[in-house]
Amino acid sequence: MKTSQKNYNKGVQLITYADSLGENLSDLDFVLDKYFKDVVAGVHILPFYPSSSDRGFSPLSHRQINPAFGKAEDIKKISSKYPMMADLIINHISGKSKYFQNYLKLGDRSKYRSYFIEARSFARRWHKIPKNKYWRKVFFAFGQISIILRNLDFIFHKHGINRIILKKIYRPRLGSPFVPFRRKDGTQRYLWCTFSSDQIDLNTESAAVRKKFQRDIKYLSKLGVKYIRLDAAAYAVKRKGTSNFLIPETTKLINWLCKISHKHGMEVLPEIHHHYKTQLLLSGIKRVDYVYDFALPFLMLHALYKEECRYLKKWIKIRPLRSVSTLDTHDGIGVVDVEDLLPQAEIKDIYWKILTANSNAATRASGSNSNNVDLYQMNCTYYSALVKDDKAYLAARVIQLFLPGIPQIYYVGLLAGENDLELLQKTQHGRDINRHYYSLSEIENEVNREVVKELFSLCKLRNTHKAFQGRFSLLESDDHIIKIEWKNGKVSLGLEVDFKTKEYKIRGR
Repeated sequence: MKTSQKNYNKGVQLITYADSLGENLSDLDFVLDKYFKDVVAGVHILPFYPSSSDRGFSPLSHRQINPAFGKAEDIKKISSKYPMMADLIINHISGKSKYFQNYLKLGDRSKYRSYFIEARSFARRWHKIPKNKYWRKVFFAFGQISIILRNLDFIFHKHGINRIILKKIYRPRLGSPFVPFRRKDGTQRYLWCTFSSDQIDLNTESAAVRKKFQRDIKYLSKLGVKYIRLDAAAYAVKRKGTSNFLIPETTKLINWLCKISHKHGMEVLPEIHHHYKTQLLLSGIKRVDYVYDFALPFLMLHALYKEECRYLKKWIKIRPLRSVSTLDTHDGIGVVDVEDLLPQAEIKDIYWKILTANSNAATRASGSNSNNVDLYQMNCTYYSALVKDDKAYLAARVIQLFLPGIPQIYYVGLLAGENDLELLQKTQHGRDINRHYYSLSEIENEVNREVVKELFSLCKLRNTHKAFQGRFSLLESDDHIIKIEWKNGKVSLGLEVDFKTKEYKIRGR
């Protein structure tokens, strides 16, 4: 397999929180320059906005910097040296935000009323009104009857949504997405909340919300942001009678957001965990610049555990070329992303192997344990998932670094970090097992470990070797071997990894 992907192959991108490498943005800037200057070629700083929960993903505003992290100047300073990615959280806003608080205070008189999705208005939505006069009468008569029936709780929920409709909705948690809120005038309204009662979903089809997005994007461009990640993009549009997950109206919204971002000189990456074909679909959307390779982490673990890489190589042959590859993220290791790429029996086998490794730490942090929202991801650092085997870990990383697109490495992964059981015990939030807070002195020690030094060396190779700006080839090999080659004119670089021995060889560096 040979492909040319000259415009989209970039160096290593670090993904981190503003307060995970040191205490704030100033510390992060120091760490980037002192320890990671040649190791990373860009940085994705996870939500640096004021937020009420979910480690920044319940933003009060997209046009402010959390004072605990620093100021706008701190973001601009980092973005002037490292191409930066930032999150645009399009699905929801914080329950503590001025938008929602104004809605609770003023109710139907609030200028932000159209920002949110009330159950009663959602229940009355009709897609297409028939043109034929007879059928129009039938259509509206049925509508009136349905309004009467809504009060019958054995058929409908009392807040007006059909149980059958609710069952169709795809979301990462059980139950109805509608949450009751009491407004200041005493009236109660049920509002759509995909993730939590502190994350109120936005009505993305509202003209006012669209204008808000435009202002948010403009603000990020002024901070020097080069890439925008659309967080939880697949949930952003709601349509009665559908799964409400990446429906056609959602792809139109993504396309529109890309158009606005491009006007400000920024590229766009939608964030969606789902069946692998979803990424193939997204890569076909006209204006989308990059998609995530969320299938790679689990496929890589399978190959290393089973000592053969047939399934991994099949994926590499079809994965979108404009991919941001990951092995670890702040959300955990995805499982749903490899559906139909691996047999179900293989998925279950590797799933339980990882969960039970390291004294069952991942079991305590995943699934319905430890206040998790997402039930389709495992909470575990990638290094711990490989039972802290340096050879296996470096084999996984070198393959990631040799794939087309942007190799993105989570800050814990860049330092080959283990599960943080102390933080998990303290917070009782499963994802925190993979969200360690590194002090400056701790970073000084971690960068001197041999596994980290070797990983840094591989990252520098990806950032500087001219072959990566040429043509990528996946060569034929035995089932336990993977061979990759890059050619750029007279310059070439080859990689061979043996999944039985966990050893790799690089030719041409």
